[in-house]
Amino acid sequence: DTFPKGKEEEEEGAAGAGEEGRESTARFEVLCSMDGRNRFMDLDRGKNVYGSYYHVREPETIVLEDIKGFEDFEDCARNWNKKHVCLRKPLMRRRVKEGLKENYVAAMTPETMPEILIHSSSRRSGPMNEPPCVKRDLMTCLDWSWMFSFLRGQNFGSIKDVILLCGTRNGLHPSKYEDVDQLIVQVKGRTRLLLIAPQHSFTGLYPYPIHHPYDKYSMVDFEAEDEENKELWPSFGEGARGVECILEPGEVLYVPQYFFVQRHDLDEEVVALRVNVSRGRRIRSEDAVPLQISRLLEERVSELESVREAHHWLSIIAYGEESEWIDTSTVRGHRRIKFVESVYEEVESNLGKGNLPSFLTAVVDRRLMPTPWLNKKEFREPLYLLDKPFTLQDDRSSLEKKFPELFRS
Repeated sequence: DTFPKGKEEEEEGAAGAGEEGRESTARFEVLCSMDGRNRFMDLDRGKNVYGSYYHVREPETIVLEDIKGFEDFEDCARNWNKKHVCLRKPLMRRRVKEGLKENYVAAMTPETMPEILIHSSSRRSGPMNEPPCVKRDLMTCLDWSWMFSFLRGQNFGSIKDVILLCGTRNGLHPSKYEDVDQLIVQVKGRTRLLLIAPQHSFTGLYPYPIHHPYDKYSMVDFEAEDEENKELWPSFGEGARGVECILEPGEVLYVPQYFFVQRHDLDEEVVALRVNVSRGRRIRSEDAVPLQISRLLEERVSELESVREAHHWLSIIAYGEESEWIDTSTVRGHRRIKFVESVYEEVESNLGKGNLPSFLTAVVDRRLMPTPWLNKKEFREPLYLLDKPFTLQDDRSSLEKKFPELFRS
């Protein structure tokens, strides 16, 4: 047997109350859709800083901190009507040490298996005790021999992590890309998936900026009316094309890195595994290069100037107006000139000469700007520092205005 069983499982379970056990439980996440749409958009709380340029005041999806175990999640999923939940739980994760980074490139073998994060001993107590069957099923129900053979045959590296995904009927996960290759293993229920190649990133999908809390998501709401999308995202209807499939139990779907994926759960109970794998010796996809360069440039310009100025400076470079905005006699001007040179070098070396204006124009089109549609609800500043003044209409009669003292109550 390649994997630990029996006594070894019990020993790992007994150690689960230690540091690794606490880390495993801390990663148990239950997402809740608050607006009744049964739509789950995973917000990056580290980027959603109060007062920041892209701050989202009331996210439509929140993380329920009070739900600590599978039983609590199952109870909420079955009994809640107005709110809907889905679960995300890491089951395995590769811990890379400095001397073992080559394992991400080497072919997948049992020796490079990720570390299991589930501790299944019955001696553990508390609401976070995972069912013992989860680890057993993970080791026995998946065809790991086929997995090793597939990854080696396709020149992938090692498995980075395995994540458990659970949802309910009509749960919608909007279009989002990941920077790793994925294998989606359908365990229970059916899921409809829409895949869109990264070549459509700036010709119809309008991805959120890298510093936005919804980074990696498409700004386009695929469920909105055509007229609304045509007004907000004019290139979406004509510039974006995808492939749809329905994944049934026992099937595996390979999703290349930077592919946009929208998931729609079709059955009452849907369970899947997302296996993230390193690129290994595979050649990068040319279709994903523009998206990668965009993320790099957004990061650089924000470090040099600020997140608020990213749109401004990339637009200046796109239209060739940097000489009108940069004072080369100053230290800051020298830094800006060096940045402009690096932008030209990066774009032309990867996309070819002469493509910089069209590429940067597409990158800044309706992007790198505030996203007010995410904060439509009425909101009053808690400290009343940013409230706008308002006037009450004077509806008194002429007599009331002339003799106010006679009308006082």
